[in-house]
Amino acid sequence: MKDIYHPKKQPVPIRRIEIAGIAYTIRPSFLLPYMTGMTNEVEKALFLRKFNVPFWALSHVFGRDPSYWYRTEQLLGRNSIVGTAIRNPDDLPQHLAADEKHSWVLGNKAYIATTVGNECILGASIANDAGDNALKEAYQGFQHEARCLKPSYAPDTVNFDGWNATRKAWTCLFTSIVIVYCFLHVFIKIRDRAKKKYKDIFIQATSKLWDCYHAENKYAFSQRIRRLIEWCKENNAPDVFVNPII
Repeated sequence: MKDIYHPKKQPVPIRRIEIAGIAYTIRPSFLLPYMTGMTNEVEKALFLRKFNVPFWALSHVFGRDPSYWYRTEQLLGRNSIVGTAIRNPDDLPQHLAADEKHSWVLGNKAYIATTVGNECILGASIANDAGDNALKEAYQGFQHEARCLKPSYAPDTVNFDGWNATRKAWTCLFTSIVIVYCFLHVFIKIRDRAKKKYKDIFIQATSKLWDCYHAENKYAFSQRIRRLIEWCKENNAPDVFVNPII
């Protein structure tokens, strides 16, 4: 144990512990971050924010000034998602999936750059557009939090839908990462570019593609992919069936 201190904002003694030279504050769950209030005192007002009740109205009903309710809402997003979900640095996933959820922020189109791994959401940041720089900055939030937990962290693979800006963002943040394209989006690329133009072999080629997806293990999957490529070459199939992402 490092020490116990009494914050000025709340009459609750707070314990701090020290692990490997780093001090951590143990905050009770009934206290908000930064000791700004008790959870049971603010939860009803924050629930109304879901329905866009303005801060001045919350102040009129629940007291305090509008700035307090604004700051209380903003402070909820300051906790580290990675640090909250994962305690042991060795549990950081080596295989990730990433995607951008199309959404709206104050009437403007935005994209929520989401990172998941081991069946857990590990990052969600707003990007104002779907360009290289905006997505890099958004996904950088996950990189920062992960490396706060483990400075040498670098995932092995990331799976996503093939959007070029997403690829550039991840390869810039983690230079050694291997890109794994979403199988469904690979099929969609082929369908959109070949269903009408190459309808004479479309059904046969895509049936073989889905047969690869249903392989029982990685060895069988790789073997079926090789057989599919060989079949495409033997039948002079257009390049779209072999390189659908390009």
